[in-house]
Amino acid sequence: MDETDEDKEDDQDQEDEEEDQEDDKEDEEDRPDEPEPEPEDPVPEEFMFDIEGTPMDPDLIDFSARQKSGKGGGKGLIFSQDRGRYIKPQLPKGNVVRLAIDATLRAAAPYQKARRARALKEGPLTRGVFIEKSDTRTKKMARKAGSLIIFVVDASGSMALNRMNAAKGAAMSLLTEAYQSRDQVCLIVFQGNEAEVILPPTRSIAMAKKRLETMPCGGGSPLADALQTAQLTGLNAMKTGDIGKCVVVCISDGRANVPLCVSKGEEFDPDADELSKDGKPSRKYLKDEVLECAKRLGVEPGFNLLMVNSESKFVGTGLAQEVADAAQGKYHQIQGASADAIASVVGGGLNDAKNS
Repeated sequence: MDETDEDKEDDQDQEDEEEDQEDDKEDEEDRPDEPEPEPEDPVPEEFMFDIEGTPMDPDLIDFSARQKSGKGGGKGLIFSQDRGRYIKPQLPKGNVVRLAIDATLRAAAPYQKARRARALKEGPLTRGVFIEKSDTRTKKMARKAGSLIIFVVDASGSMALNRMNAAKGAAMSLLTEAYQSRDQVCLIVFQGNEAEVILPPTRSIAMAKKRLETMPCGGGSPLADALQTAQLTGLNAMKTGDIGKCVVVCISDGRANVPLCVSKGEEFDPDADELSKDGKPSRKYLKDEVLECAKRLGVEPGFNLLMVNSESKFVGTGLAQEVADAAQGKYHQIQGASADAIASVVGGGLNDAKNS
């Protein structure tokens, strides 16, 4: 075959390829449009879990519970609608206490043209800005939360005077440092048949000096009533909105010899105690009653118990340690506790409570 024949064959092959390409284009034009592929799900199925089958870390659950249990919702802060620093606007819940004017105007701004036109149909305009109830925003305020230190002092027995003087000195020492931190101090003594609030929650040094001049001593040891009184005092202080944490400092050996019913003015029923002798409660009955009151105090949100035992280790019964454990609190053995030693322990416990 000569060269002219080969050239002719090459030209023929090129023409065939061009015809095939044109046919393919015509087929693509005649073919109906295929639907576009749907976008993939934003969350792949392999990352979707069944609620009941999802494992949860116990530490995470405990952390969430601690965050929800606090009154303030933030570390060292109390949120409200009446006092504090304006942090952000929010939708009103109930009556409007502090109106957030800036946020209210921003919410009403997009609707001014339509509202003005509607008002013109009813008559001449009487105001420049039209605000409706749905536009209302209130201020969310935040302020520092103070702490309440409740001293619960055993004023019975031979060591009562030493314990009272130590607690008095510690209370005065903490009050002098409480102004900037907004902390308050309270003193409850228990002796005889019931506990008594000698110093109500206060930040006043003058009031504390006046109230702590004379303090009762001697008699029985109604520890259960003292723990219950401390819990009620702390709860009432929290309702004022100025207290976020309550630290109960109990200076006692943990022994009790007065049942709770007697502290409330009722007679003890021997039938309620199987181990009762001569119509008096047994040690087990009194111990169980104290531990039950300690448990109730320990589960109360915002409460911490510091148990300070000033008796010697050689004569100790271990009851104070059990009371601290029941309240999920801390125990300190300080033989011959002084005011400075107690104040130091309370200061450390207060920092732990604020950071918890």
